[in-house]
Amino acid sequence: MNNDQLSSAVWFGLGLAVCLGSLQYKLGTPAAPGTGFMPFLAGAAICFFSGIGLIHSTLRRRQGEGWAPMLRGVIWKNAMIILISLLAYALLLVPLGFVITTTLFIAFLLRAIVPQRWSVVIACSILTALGSYLIFEVWLKAQLPKGPLGI
Repeated sequence: MNNDQLSSAVWFGLGLAVCLGSLQYKLGTPAAPGTGFMPFLAGAAICFFSGIGLIHSTLRRRQGEGWAPMLRGVIWKNAMIILISLLAYALLLVPLGFVITTTLFIAFLLRAIVPQRWSVVIACSILTALGSYLIFEVWLKAQLPKGPLGI
């Protein structure tokens, strides 16, 4: 058994548990879905994609790919930078607002993890923050935290 076979089997089991759990509720029909319809579809999708992964990893196992330590090659410095920056994002989201915090967060990650040119950092962080703002605040009408600038 290789790593991908194990993870695919775990996800398949999780998807199956979601499907079975959703059967306790009414499934309904696609035209009139019940409360268990969407969880059932989500579980079925998890089963489907993990089944594809299981088949693919089994074929690779037959070609000789074996078990490999999962944490070998992990760059712990980058993982810690990302975790700390996510914590900072969560703490600064309300005081600074969504747009400013997201811009700073994306800019920091673009410079700290795989350093990019400043022009790329500035353009990508601003476009990401404004694009997210348009999708969530304007289009989906979600209430995002407003910063000191009112956006």
